[in-house]
Amino acid sequence: MDEPLSIASSSNRHQLEAADWATAAEALGYAAYELDYVGDRMIWSANAHEILGVHPYEVPRTGRTFARFLSPGAASARLPATPPATLPQAPEDRRFRVAYELLPRGGRAYGVYLEEEGYWFGTDDGRVTGCRCMLRSVVATVTPAADATRAASSDALINRDELLNILDGVVRNLARDGTGSAAFMIIAVAGLARINANLGYETGNTVIDVTARRIQRRMRQGDIIGHLSGHKFGAILLNCSEQSVGIAAERFRQAIVDEPIDAGHAVIRADIAIGAVVLPRHADSAGLAAIRAEEALAEARSDPDVHLKIYEPSPARDAERRRNLEIADEIHRGLADDRFVLAYQPVVDAKSRKTLSFEALLRLARPDGQIVSGGPFVAAAEQLGLIRRLDIRALTLVLADLTANPRLRLSVNVSTDTILDSSWLSTLIEAARANQNVMRRLTIEITETAAIASIGDLVHISGTLRDIGCRIAIDDFGSGHTSFKILRDLKPDWLKIDGSYVRNITTDADDAVFVRALATLADHFGIRTIAEFVQDEEAAQMLESMGIAALQGRLTGEPALRISDQTRSILKGATHLRSARESDGYAAYSAILDGPLEVDIL
Repeated sequence: MDEPLSIASSSNRHQLEAADWATAAEALGYAAYELDYVGDRMIWSANAHEILGVHPYEVPRTGRTFARFLSPGAASARLPATPPATLPQAPEDRRFRVAYELLPRGGRAYGVYLEEEGYWFGTDDGRVTGCRCMLRSVVATVTPAADATRAASSDALINRDELLNILDGVVRNLARDGTGSAAFMIIAVAGLARINANLGYETGNTVIDVTARRIQRRMRQGDIIGHLSGHKFGAILLNCSEQSVGIAAERFRQAIVDEPIDAGHAVIRADIAIGAVVLPRHADSAGLAAIRAEEALAEARSDPDVHLKIYEPSPARDAERRRNLEIADEIHRGLADDRFVLAYQPVVDAKSRKTLSFEALLRLARPDGQIVSGGPFVAAAEQLGLIRRLDIRALTLVLADLTANPRLRLSVNVSTDTILDSSWLSTLIEAARANQNVMRRLTIEITETAAIASIGDLVHISGTLRDIGCRIAIDDFGSGHTSFKILRDLKPDWLKIDGSYVRNITTDADDAVFVRALATLADHFGIRTIAEFVQDEEAAQMLESMGIAALQGRLTGEPALRISDQTRSILKGATHLRSARESDGYAAYSAILDGPLEVDIL
């Protein structure tokens, strides 16, 4: 069922037959590869290292290895290349085209931008077994004029290492002299992920370049700007007080927002966010200055109405940082020893009270036998960049239990960072190939706030999840700025109403009105509702009368520790297995679930 691949060149289009795909690719200045999904093997054309910008021995030989070459934003950009559950009937539906960036390598400030076009092939019964693709470097095909523009812009900036070396010298000189002050800024282009997703990476790259040039023109003589990472710049402002930082930041921002950026095929209204630290008062080294400017930038970006944040000492933040380091160490050790396990909390039908499914909740089995809630670990992991590993661990355990128990339904939470990661999606797709029935019994839960922040990306991903059979639930609905757009565009199967509105529903008239409104809204879109944190029978009956379809909470069952084939050795080996009680009064688990498991209503 292999089809010719149509590849665009500068003058015409060429039909590539499977037999000579690599030869034709090289003749056109492309690299080509064939990826076998079943064995996870990649076969490349001889010129692959030239296009990828790596040594010949570094050319990836598996899809999993290739995924490690991708920049953080590439996962969502490559979603159209994710293989479908079954091979489309129409040849044109088997083709895909994507553009994305690789991670910077060899000391370069930017990674290689690639355009890729390919097609899926498979067996006569519709199973997708692989793809053939051709790709080229976008930078290698830009015009000389565009190359000149790039060389004169952000590529001409000093790189991160040079900038931090200069910054270190500035800090040392200020400390030695004992007089004067300077400032270090980290400036980030706002909304770049949305620009890349909607208009392509070349447009995003143009916005980065123009932003750098405009800021550079507004800097005083002697001040220094350099490139830190994809969409971030560092600026050293000499002889600069804290008051002057605000003046300079406003000058830089006005340079960006006062005039739209002409990207050729689109006009972009860009903006920036800035984090700054005053030197040497709040940092005695370049490394510490960079850390504290990043912390200030994170605060600025957390509020859309704030564009500048200047670092201020905070004992609470320093204590949180130390606590996060301790948690990070415990996460690493827990993952290395496979000590992250699951507890299941039932979700029941509001009328019959029969079990519809279980929500899988992360727990850590400490070496001393104590079982603790995964909540604090998840929150810290999101800040420390470890959440993907926790989410993949939870998903792996859930998929194994669903496979072993054909009458079991489970839901599992996933963060936005993880759902946009290709390795997480690949795990699901591989499971779908092995057992399609498992996918029909799996629900992916995404929080409302995460859905709002990444609605564009999630629309594409939700389509893929449905294609392989998964259901989708929006968790904690009502906790953020409730959006009709989520319901209309994502079309979730379930809406889980945040427990803060359910806890006091029998005594708080405002909560009752709000929950009833959410239930009516969900019903309008054909979405079933789950009320979280249901504490007593009075609340349960009230929720049922409002049209709530399902209940979850202390009344219907607290989390129970799941002992499965994958976690049995860890849990059985723990001495004095016991549940830690959390700050909210809930235990990490109230019972143990061992052996075969099923729901009442499949």
